[in-house]
Amino acid sequence: MVICLAGVMALHFVHRASATVPAVPQSKRADVAPSEPAVDSVSEEQFPNVEVSATDKELLDVARELVTRSPQQAIAWARSQSDATLRARLLHAVVQAWGEIQPAIAVDWAMSQNDSERQLDLDAALAGAVKQPEAALAIVRGLLKYDPTDSAGSVPAFVVALNNAGQFQIAVEFLKDAPANARADWMAATFRRWGGSQPQEAVKALALLEDPKLRHAAFHSLADGWSANDPAGLASYASSLPEGHDRTDAIEKAVDSWSLQDPPALANWLNTSPNGVDFDRAVAELISKTDGANRSPELAMAWVERISDPAMQSNSVAIVLKQWSRSDPAAAQNYVANAAWMDEQSRGEFLKVLQGEASAPKEF
Repeated sequence: MVICLAGVMALHFVHRASATVPAVPQSKRADVAPSEPAVDSVSEEQFPNVEVSATDKELLDVARELVTRSPQQAIAWARSQSDATLRARLLHAVVQAWGEIQPAIAVDWAMSQNDSERQLDLDAALAGAVKQPEAALAIVRGLLKYDPTDSAGSVPAFVVALNNAGQFQIAVEFLKDAPANARADWMAATFRRWGGSQPQEAVKALALLEDPKLRHAAFHSLADGWSANDPAGLASYASSLPEGHDRTDAIEKAVDSWSLQDPPALANWLNTSPNGVDFDRAVAELISKTDGANRSPELAMAWVERISDPAMQSNSVAIVLKQWSRSDPAAAQNYVANAAWMDEQSRGEFLKVLQGEASAPKEF
């Protein structure tokens, strides 16, 4: 059963809409036909012509002007467009603009639409409603009170809208009391977005999560977002953490992204990093993601020599030797023959690697 009490729950927050919100929304009963806007005929003189090439921002600007005249006529205008893609984009813009100024009524209208349209309309209405976050929060909590399973999908629509608007703190506070089956996934999505744009603020919020499992999962999502946009910043932060899984995972994420975005900067960081597990993993990651175009074999070997983990060191040496043998096989042979840090068993194994590369068919 689809129940909409959005208007009732937001009466104390939306003064502009309070006089027109019905005490019992029409969409409360599933057997009531979806309400349609009562409109006069839509004439070309009343509404502008819009191009298919218009940006979403341009459509939203037009929609904001039109809904101040009549949301119902603006919806009818959007639905009258002959191009299906433009029609869908315009309808989204109009409902979003409506949600910005009358969130309760716009959400109530969206909830009254048929099954094929309801989710898209609700997404749009809540995207606008978050302009008035207190009202939007009351609306969604009201919907969940009467539909705890969230069959209408208000939780994901609301969280996506908040994240798109950069209102991450409100999203986290809302999710603390959200249905358990949606809490972990959407908390992770929120911290991933937050970590990508405001990592320091996200770290502060993370410390306030009481559930250890939720906090652990949120940290890894935060690191994912942070590493994508600022791997150097994440690496610096992770290095300040105590030894443990969180520190290791964060450094791995930072190095993985950094090695693809800016290998020289990562190399500079390695040159000033102390030996240890973090250094070993960082070097191994950089070696696996780069080649002679990003760093010289000699520099790569200087890093490899500092790796303390035998298996990781051996694998990294083999990668560098294979690359080196393709550009300068004599230099690679000379390195293996004279490397003072190698024992004789390792030296023999690495010479076999070079021999295998020398006998392998050449690619043209």
